[in-house]
Amino acid sequence: MYWDYGNNIHILTMEFYSVEYWQENWETLMERVENGETIGVENNRGERAVMVPADDELIRIYTEQNNEGS
Repeated sequence: MYWDYGNNIHILTMEFYSVEYWQENWETLMERVENGETIGVENNRGERAVMVPADDELIRIYTEQNNEGS
């Protein structure tokens, strides 16, 4: 995957791990996310989700638009 910002092309790589791997290595993977990494999880049907570090804007959106966030 890549993003093209004008003439600057940034190649993005993201590691995806199985659900089972996430279950077995939760603490380590969450620590990596908390330290700024974006890491994916993929189930046995090929469906994917992404764990991303929460920034102030993401937290604001969650708390303002989600009844569970407050």
